[in-house]
Amino acid sequence: MNEILNKLGLSGVCETFEREKITPDIVSKLSAHEMEMLDISNRTDMMRLRIESNKHGCFKPSKDASLGGAPQLNIPKTVLENLVENGFKSIDIARLLAVSERTVYRRMMRYGLSKQSFSTLTDDNLDEHVTEVIKEFPFCGENMIMQLLRQKGINIQRYRLRESIHILNPTGISERKRGQLHRRVYEVAGPNHLWHIDTNYKLVRWRFVVIGGIDGYSRMVTFMSCSDNNKAYTALESFKSGVQKYGIPKKVRSDKGLENVGVADFMLAKRGTGSMITGRSTHNQRIERLWRDVFEGVLSYFYHLFYYMEDNRILDSLNIVHLIALHYIYMEEINRRLSLWTQAWSTHRLRTVRFSPHALWISGQMQSPVGFDLDDTNDGDTDDSGDIQIASIDGRPIFAHLEQVISDNCRVMLQARIPFPRININHGIDDYITCVDIIDRHNQI
Repeated sequence: MNEILNKLGLSGVCETFEREKITPDIVSKLSAHEMEMLDISNRTDMMRLRIESNKHGCFKPSKDASLGGAPQLNIPKTVLENLVENGFKSIDIARLLAVSERTVYRRMMRYGLSKQSFSTLTDDNLDEHVTEVIKEFPFCGENMIMQLLRQKGINIQRYRLRESIHILNPTGISERKRGQLHRRVYEVAGPNHLWHIDTNYKLVRWRFVVIGGIDGYSRMVTFMSCSDNNKAYTALESFKSGVQKYGIPKKVRSDKGLENVGVADFMLAKRGTGSMITGRSTHNQRIERLWRDVFEGVLSYFYHLFYYMEDNRILDSLNIVHLIALHYIYMEEINRRLSLWTQAWSTHRLRTVRFSPHALWISGQMQSPVGFDLDDTNDGDTDDSGDIQIASIDGRPIFAHLEQVISDNCRVMLQARIPFPRININHGIDDYITCVDIIDRHNQI
């Protein structure tokens, strides 16, 4: 156990784990509350510890004959608590533990466990909260809105949410129905077997570049961030942020863009030849499908807003001062919304598999933990593989950091006048105009 904790940089809790006699098999049975009692309060650290511990085996219920009568399956309370906390249904828990659904119900009754209770909100209060979410994420569907509300501590029945959305956003419903697509069948062996990474250029006109990755098996978004450039170093740092949370994948799938060279070098150094799969962007199915949802959920708001500002001669995409001001006002907000959206995405149920990405990740780690020697030929979409060759690199440009840098005096003035950009007031346009005026007066160009 100490070896695992040291590997994850958690050596400070080794003494606590040793005193409580915590083994890798026990870790997967601990609830979030029990993890906190063991001095691990960070959710990311909890996830990393569970994943690493699962490499040493997975939980299978044993029979206990000490209670008299027929032997009973021994399912610890902490195991059920952990699965219920992560949104698993009773039938799914039964499949994971290889027991009957009736057994799961009996153990839940014995331990006093039940599904989460619903919030007691009036229809008017619910409409207010739904309106706030729709303002920030106007094109998100019913499942995503439900998860965004749960992040605020609001858990309501689906029928109530559906009624509220139909009243408040009927246009969005009709638009989403028109946009449904049929997709190819796709299979990957398990979590962390294949990540799909890509760069999104929907906002590149204003020098916003979104870099993201998704696990091919679970659809868990492993990393996503917005920057002002698409250099290989920036893409690698974003990729490493996902590695710190979820571990190093066995393989990575990308297009042949030059911004992916850093990730390719990293994977070849860590996983060896064949760990970096390259091909046409249109064949990178998981991430291309994700970009559609990211655009509808987050980026479309800013896309239409920035074009509106251009149409009204407030913004000039060729003016470096305007771009600097735009990034000062909106960059942090874009990343904030991407983070919120990503958290909601991980817990929303996927229609095709009837699981959330987070649930798929957990069940996949229990059934096929990372580190097992599995057949690599089953990793989907591997038509092209190998290093990123210079001759075959996509011809899109590489954007550097904005050349103009705000001076210290100008930054002090901006922080005094605009300490926190108010996106909720006139969509942040007033603060943007003030920002342009301050930068102009400090002769930054």
